[in-house]
Amino acid sequence: MNGTAVTADANGKLTIDSSWLGTTLSIVKKGNGATTTDSAAQTLSIPSRAAAPVGVTVTDVTYGGANNGSIQNVTLQMEYKKGSTGSWTNAEDTAITNLAPDTYYIRVKATSTSFASIVLQVTVHDSDAVIPAEPEVTADDQSNAVVGLDTSMEFAVDDGPYVRYDGTNLPDLSGNHIVKVRVAASGSVPAGPATTLTFTQSVPVPASGLTVSASDPSGTANNGRTQITATPVPAEGHMLYYKNFGTGSAVVPNVGDVLTGYTLVGSDGLVPAANGENIGIAEVDANGQVVKYGSVTAVVVAETVIPGTDSGSINSGTSGSANAVTDVIVLVNGKQENAGKATITTSGTVKTTTIAVDPTKLQAKLDEEGNGAIVTIPVILDSNVFVGELNGQMIKNMEDVSATLVLQTNKASYTLPAKEINVGLLAEQFGAGVKLEDIKLKITISETPASMIQVIADAARNGGINLVVPPLDFTINGTYGDLSVEVSRFDAYVERTITIPDGVDPNRITTGVVVEPDGTVRHVPTKIVLKDGKYYAEINSLTNSMYSVAWHPLTFADVANHWAKDAVNDMGSRMVINGVNETAFNPNADITRAEFAAIIVRGLGLKLGEGKTAFADVATDAWYAGAVETASEYGLITGFEDGSFRPNDAITREQAMNIIAKAMKLTGLAERTGTADTSSTLAGFQDAGTIGSWAKDGLALAVKAGLISGRNNNKLEAKSNVTRAEVAVLIQRLLQKSELINP
Repeated sequence: MNGTAVTADANGKLTIDSSWLGTTLSIVKKGNGATTTDSAAQTLSIPSRAAAPVGVTVTDVTYGGANNGSIQNVTLQMEYKKGSTGSWTNAEDTAITNLAPDTYYIRVKATSTSFASIVLQVTVHDSDAVIPAEPEVTADDQSNAVVGLDTSMEFAVDDGPYVRYDGTNLPDLSGNHIVKVRVAASGSVPAGPATTLTFTQSVPVPASGLTVSASDPSGTANNGRTQITATPVPAEGHMLYYKNFGTGSAVVPNVGDVLTGYTLVGSDGLVPAANGENIGIAEVDANGQVVKYGSVTAVVVAETVIPGTDSGSINSGTSGSANAVTDVIVLVNGKQENAGKATITTSGTVKTTTIAVDPTKLQAKLDEEGNGAIVTIPVILDSNVFVGELNGQMIKNMEDVSATLVLQTNKASYTLPAKEINVGLLAEQFGAGVKLEDIKLKITISETPASMIQVIADAARNGGINLVVPPLDFTINGTYGDLSVEVSRFDAYVERTITIPDGVDPNRITTGVVVEPDGTVRHVPTKIVLKDGKYYAEINSLTNSMYSVAWHPLTFADVANHWAKDAVNDMGSRMVINGVNETAFNPNADITRAEFAAIIVRGLGLKLGEGKTAFADVATDAWYAGAVETASEYGLITGFEDGSFRPNDAITREQAMNIIAKAMKLTGLAERTGTADTSSTLAGFQDAGTIGSWAKDGLALAVKAGLISGRNNNKLEAKSNVTRAEVAVLIQRLLQKSELINP
């Protein structure tokens, strides 16, 4: 066609290209080059298309409800329609009158020689309507996104037509663009004035601005490490990350880059390195983007071991050995008792401080203090690993008087009710006849090895998560002879605290996280608290794990004006709920039983199972199988009488509240709330009689705890499906009232 090959559709038709309008085409059927030749040319004249009507004006209605709007300066060659779904009507005069407030479309009619013209869109407004203000949106030139855009708005790129934003149709704004954003017309309310945004093509700028120095830290425990100092001090909420380039040159990132292969610099500034290796240091903002950079050559001196000194490097040969034993203080209800023996050992670059508690002295203090005593083992020595050690009989004695054990270091603390160790069950695993006093219990808080920190840093960054502190590992092990058994799961939530380093903004901490061995990260309920002028993250979990604290802000554009906005964004930032895409949550949609199971498991900070369940309709490879397994294991879900779970069914309000009531028992909220009088608690709701008998107790407990208050008209609507927004609010209230997250 005009010398260009084109292919028709299955019906032999071609869509007319705009460049063909008003031209004559020469059409040739191509031969196959073997048995046929090209056909003779046939000409086809394509009609032109007129431009959109010009000079058309609009008169709005004079008051609400009036149909006296009009469109002027039209011609008999034009036609119009009301709304996008109306039918075309011929203009019969120079004005179209008696119009109600709405959007109208006008065009020049098609003729035998031309197509219908481009459409002109006009709006007849209600003169009483309040015109929306300019929207408060901004341009994010780094991610090429409009910040603040929501589904009430429309945008136009480079003077193109306005497009209504539906939560998913974000424009491609890479390069240079002018974008106008306004609140779209709604009914008789006209579109508002536009906010104009400018996007420019970013030119990569190599990061700089950090002056970095390196020195050799003292002590043989620090052999193999250099101490980094960077100036200026990172801005509030920013963190330093490092990468060891070995003998190669440091690769300088650009400002705004999101790094991979970098590791968080600890508060002590110590970085694993050999003398002369090149270390790159990046200052990273709360969004994980580079703002400054510097590099330095590591200074590492292998210090000589001098036996008999007390410098912390005593007898610290590469095979590992112990220092002299030192008496230390143990606190019982804050009262000092010289009941501990501290031993410092080193293995390579790792220093371990172990405090063994004297059972006789501790028992005497427990006898004085009575039930509910708090036994604190304070470790004030600087180490990489902190261990509190007691024998099994001492733990059992503490359990009998409801005592709590606290291992307290300068970096973290571990608060453990003695009963949660379940030392009797632990002893059974060592075999019959094993005496409790022969079992050693070691409660440990340890820094994460440098090799694991690298894995964690990469995984966290890949997930858009910024770790605020280096991860710490919390473990409990029972040993008997050469046998060792780990205590990793508890019947109630156990508290750990992580000290927030000075200079870190506590408002830029989203949640505590569990770091799995493969480097993946998941939410765990966390509060940020202020004690004696310092901030701490209080993390509560049912299992032992490796923990850190993360900054992961998240907002969904389509909840900007929604009643559940705060809960949705909070739970999204905590990685408890997911959006339907990166910017939209779809708050009023139903939620499936599988989705609810996944959310309750994530909200409670439970570890996903392997996907093995007793439900025939839950495939082991289904995305939700691990969550369903965990929820079933913890008694949160039981399924239906036929043995099915029905994962893809929408979950009803009474089904959801029955699961929430079981979760309340797990968090301890049910015990604090007390038994609800089911009949009297539900009597105030008009539709109480429609609640299934199996769900009434759970609903009553949730109502009494303040987790649910009903919908409009004082109804619970138990049989209705719960919405995504309601689930976000429900989980937030459960965690807040269980005192697991900040109110």
